[in-house]
Amino acid sequence: MRELHTERLLLRTPRERDAAEIMAIRNSAFVMKNNVMKVLDKEQMVHLIHREIDYENTWYIERKEDGALLGMIAAEEDGVRFDVRSRCLSYYLGEQYTRQGYMKEALRAVLHELFTEEDLEVVAARVFTGNIASEKLLRSLGFVYEGCIRRCVRTSESEIRDDMQFSLLREEYFEAEK
Repeated sequence: MRELHTERLLLRTPRERDAAEIMAIRNSAFVMKNNVMKVLDKEQMVHLIHREIDYENTWYIERKEDGALLGMIAAEEDGVRFDVRSRCLSYYLGEQYTRQGYMKEALRAVLHELFTEEDLEVVAARVFTGNIASEKLLRSLGFVYEGCIRRCVRTSESEIRDDMQFSLLREEYFEAEK
């Protein structure tokens, strides 16, 4: 996985020494409410970081000006499509870093990487219904709403959530970049 640079951000491979900082963001109530993840302790977080490093599908988002770790983006297997070069995005930011354009800036860099370097045909994303900020973010990046998968996910708190499915096709991405 390549490092990606934007005006304000460095998107990079996770490092073991990131464990405490990313764990605090990841385990926060703000992040947990819109993601299907279990709270991790430090040992579990280190183990996850090693898996992310080995799988090479995760970028940690670091602010250039001060080195603060803001969140992460992963381009994971797309469990909906079959025999299509596609990935499904998951992402989160610490609450104090939201609504400042960081995730949009980071996702633009990741989309460029996925469509130009990995030659993907489709990039997908799934968002819980009610996550208005994430829905607006995806739409602003050109993603198209495909529909709602009802009763799709059981959270770690046993709440059953609906997922909105979004996608961005390769040709849509390049058309928008013109």
